Order: sequence, then C-alpha cells, then structure tokens
Amino acid sequence: MCEQVNFVDILEPRRTQSGIFSFMSRNWRPQRTQILDRYCSPQDLKDITANSTYLDAIIEAECSRTGQSKAKLHLEVQNFLEEMGLDKKIHVIRWMGVIFLKISFMMKIKLFVNEAAILNLKSTMGKNPVLFLPTHRSYADFCLMTYLCYHYDIDFPAVAAGMDFYSMAVMGRRMRETCAFYIRRTLVGDPLYAATLKQYVRTVVAKHCAPVEFFLEGTRSRSNKSMPPKYGMLSMSLVPLFAHEVTDITIVPLNISYDRLMEHSLFAYEHLGVPKPKESTGGLLKALHSLNDHFGSIYINLGTPFSVKEFLKNNTEHSRETLKPVDLQQLTPEQFKQVQSIADYVITLQQKSTVATISNLLSLVLMQSVIKNELLDYENVLLEVEWMVTVLRNLGASVFENDVKSSVERILVVHGKMMRLDKERRLRLVSGVLMDLSGDVKKKMKGHILEAQTMVVAVPIIQLQLYVNPILHYLVPPAILCLIVHKQPVNKAKLQADYHRARKLLSHEFFHLESTEVETFNKSLEYCIQNNVLSHSGEMYCLGADTKLQYLLKWSVWPALTTLLKCINVTTQHSSVAHKEALKLVQQRVESDHCHPYCLSLESTNNCLQGLVAAGALRKLKTEQDITYEVVQNVMAECENLVNTIIPQFTVDFGSSNTVVLDHKALSRL
Repeated sequence: MCEQVNFVDILEPRRTQSGIFSFMSRNWRPQRTQILDRYCSPQDLKDITANSTYLDAIIEAECSRTGQSKAKLHLEVQNFLEEMGLDKKIHVIRWMGVIFLKISFMMKIKLFVNEAAILNLKSTMGKNPVLFLPTHRSYADFCLMTYLCYHYDIDFPAVAAGMDFYSMAVMGRRMRETCAFYIRRTLVGDPLYAATLKQYVRTVVAKHCAPVEFFLEGTRSRSNKSMPPKYGMLSMSLVPLFAHEVTDITIVPLNISYDRLMEHSLFAYEHLGVPKPKESTGGLLKALHSLNDHFGSIYINLGTPFSVKEFLKNNTEHSRETLKPVDLQQLTPEQFKQVQSIADYVITLQQKSTVATISNLLSLVLMQSVIKNELLDYENVLLEVEWMVTVLRNLGASVFENDVKSSVERILVVHGKMMRLDKERRLRLVSGVLMDLSGDVKKKMKGHILEAQTMVVAVPIIQLQLYVNPILHYLVPPAILCLIVHKQPVNKAKLQADYHRARKLLSHEFFHLESTEVETFNKSLEYCIQNNVLSHSGEMYCLGADTKLQYLLKWSVWPALTTLLKCINVTTQHSSVAHKEALKLVQQRVESDHCHPYCLSLESTNNCLQGLVAAGALRKLKTEQDITYEVVQNVMAECENLVNTIIPQFTVDFGSSNTVVLDHKALSRL
C-alpha cells in the first residue's frame, strides 16, 4: 500500500484578476540554495567560466592541435557563452508569470502540489547546491517548475533548454531572461564548445545560489512513461562535488502528471513516424487558440530528496584527479559509473512518485473495454474505475481520488475529443479522422508509409495508450509472473529465471533497476499469491482464481510483447539489418498482421530492439551513417521461444467494427 499524499491546488488563490497581478508584483525574497560570500550575477557566471584554468588548458591544447591563435579561440568561447548563458530579469519573470496564470485559467487547469514535501525541502536549503530533476512529459514542465519556485519563494532554477527554443523569435530571449540556459543536442565534433559547456554547468552548480533544473531523459517522453536516462548533464553537474568545490549536492526527483497532455495528438503522430513540427513563435501563437479548452489537473509530486555524498557513502575521495588543481579535475571512469547509478536511481524515484490520476484509471477501463469489445454503461464504468483504484493502491501507487463519480465526470469533459458517453450513456472511444499527408511529409516520414485507414484506427488507440503508460511500471512485474504460468505450471526456479529474462528484454520499454530486481520479483510474487493471481503447491506455481485481475495484467503487457515478437521475426530474416530499415520493416509487419495499433510505435520498436541488444540476441554495430544489427542466432532462438511461451492471445478488431469505437461520422447523430 502507498501512503496517501495531501495535494494543494496552488492556482486556486489566484483565480481573480486582482489575485494574478497582486501576487506577481508582490515583494519577493527567495530562499537561496546555498550561502556564499559572493552572489554571482549571470554575467559573473560567464566571466568565471571564460577565465577558468580548465578552459585556458583546453585553449592551449586546441592551439597546438589546430594552429589557431589564442585570441580567436577565446573569442569563440565568449560567443559560446553568449549563446548558452542564462539571464535573469525579474520584471520579465513577473510578466511571464501573469501570462502563465492567464493561460492556465483559459485552459481550466488546477495545479496540485505535494506542499508538505516542498516546504520540508525548502527548510533544508542553504547548505549546498540543489538539482531539480523532473520528469519531462510536456513543454509546460518548464513553466510549471518556475512558477512553483515563485509560489514557494524559492530562487528561480537555472533550467537547461534545448537549442530548439533558442531560435524562436521573442520567446527564445524571454526564456533566457527567466533563467534558461541553452545547450546543443550533441557535443560531438566541437571539443571547445563541449569544454565550455562543461565548465559553464560546473560554474552554475558551484557558484549560483539557485537550483539547477534539467531533464534526465534528455527530451520529452512521447510515450508518457519513464525512459532510460541520459548521463551527460548529470555528470557535468556533479563535477563540483567530486572536485570538492562543494561539500554536497542535494538531488530532488519530481514527477509531473497530467490529466491531459497538450501535445498528445502530436505525440500519437510522432509514434507513427510523422516528423515533429519545428518549434516557432508563430506555431506557439497558433497553438494558443487550441488551448481554450478543459485540460484538467496537473500534479507535481516530489520524490525523496537525497544527498549525493550519502548515496555514494562518502566515496568521493582517493582519485588521482584530486592531485590536480581543483579547476582541472574531471570525472574518472569510476566516478562516471557512480553518476550512472545515481541517474538510474533517480528515474526509479520519479516512478515511485507517479500520481495515478482518474485520467489514467479511466483510460485503463476504456482500453480494456476496447480489447474485450464490450461496451460498459456509466454505472459499470464507475465500478471499474473504483476497482482500478484498489488495484493500483495495492501495488503501491499514489492515487489522487476524492470522489470517483465527480472525477470521472470531469475527465469525460477534459477528454471529450477522445472518449465520451453515447446516447445510451455507454463509454466509447472516438475514432480518428482521415488525414491527407502531403508529399513533403511523406518524404520526411521516419518509418513505413502507413495507409490512411491504418492511421485512422491507430491514432485514437495510441492517444489512449499514452494515458495507460504512466502506471504500467506498477503492473508489469506481476503481469510477467502471471504470463509465465498462464499456459502451464512452473517451479520457482524457472519462474524466476524466465521473469528476469523477460524483464531484460523489456528493460528499455519498462525502465527498472537490475540491482533491485530480486526484491521486485519477491514482492511481485507475494502480491500475486495474496491477490489470487497465482497459487502454488510446494514449488509449483500456476494461475489462481482471480481471472479479472489476471486479464488486466495480461493485456497490460500484450502490446510490448507483440512488438518484441515482431522485432524478433523481422531481424531473424536478415543476417544484418540497419536500424532505420528495421524500424520500417517492423512497422510494415505490424500493419499487415493487424496487431495492437500501439505496436506501430517507432519508439516502442526502438525500445524492443535495444532490449534484444541488452539480452545479447542482437549485436549492435555503429557506422557513420546508421546503426546495424547482427543476429546472434542461438540467443535469438531462446528469446523467441520465451516470448512465444508467455505472450497472451487476444483477437481484437480495433477498427470501426469494434462496438466500443465511436465512428466520427456518427457524432452528429448523438
């Protein structure tokens, strides 16, 4: 069971015109993250970086390597710093806060925060740098975190932003003035830029007196679930601790959960290979028209903050790097491994802080209804949602729920374009509409060119799956145990061995820590026994009596296992296959076999290919143009046998013949 959290809507007091302006113009004295003799301005941070011993040494080396003059290289460094450096204009921040609040009210948003956790964190600030590491599901994450800090009088975080925003007219500059600093997507090929960025991040962490915020996953999760972390920003941020510039660093994992993602329609098309539209101010202004709608609630939940020094058990000593001057010390390979373990741990803390919303639970109910091809009337929908609440809480999830009936009614308004009650008050999924992709878009498609009717069926199912995904990490471990025994009883040794093999294959689709998998297995097995998912006689385990819970668990991992099997089928037909070609071939196979539409997801396919690499069934070879996979035949055969053994069998028509799918053409008759 999970301890229930008391959330507070921090937008409620602002819901008047005077409330917005008086709040955003109030006298503001923020809590600093550390007390220093000198507080650095944004320009000071750039100057300290430019004049560092480390960059002097890099410039010397570049002079010798390229023959360029020091003056020219120093100028390049200055230009890099002007490109990346944050700025802080309090009057801009106040006006951006006014705009944020007005847009939030236009979108009918409520912003629920775990206030006790925020206040407790604030009370401990002042001793050392703090890193805010939120999940990244939407562009709104940037604004939410900055507003959160303003509301609770915490200094504005220095936020790492991608270069996509840098070129946006007006907005690029405004973001910089609200403490964003810009980083390029890749550091390959420009060692001087890479060195400048590393030193700038190090300086911001050690010398700035505000939190530093970045997204461990590196980009928005289009699947709305946790992705494996990227280690670059975290490794740069922890250098001051390893070099003993600071005594400690506090890491604060955060999970941001949405009733409705602003980008969910775009994400669905990106899963199918339609290229992401370029960020622009014009595009943002056009998007504002679509925001005049109900977007429901957003939940910010803090995971347990932790001391990096304590996590490493004070193991930051005895490196040969410590013999160098402080400014020249960099991470050793051993320290980088420690950074990786910290990053992986943070992702699991973010997962544990997931708020299972009524939006997630209702999506589970509707997806199951589609798979069963069984319509549910309103009263049965409420009963099913209440049952889902119990299931998720028993699995340890934090469920934000006060009144199921009123919450479901609210979500049906929020997701009125995706799901609705028909005239008999039965819950239906709204079908997609035919879209004519231009020739230019088809040329840029990242996968197989799907038929128009395929996309009509796939888009609404993928959108619905986006709201199922955030809570799957609770369901997957017991689901795999259920599937291992669903055909025949097995002993505990085989159950455990097959569980670990399946988890390895799905390790990129459902992120988890391998170091805690024995504990997870034991807890999941205990859960399955206690809830009659499994029963056992001596050492033999078989299915228990709770067929309803078994059904939920089985279909929850069905799309992932199906995608995995299609990846195996495609790659075994080739001695070697390029990554991009593999994505297209798997998507083509899924379309022709009429599988679960989420199996068309290029992200899911990529995750399954990486899982096969992790399991040793594919050998990954990098070339300048692409990545190539070679099949390891004996290991792949073992993986194929395992997946065929555990994969559940469902026969589902996801198209208009499914009684749960509401044909768009019929909407006018309701």
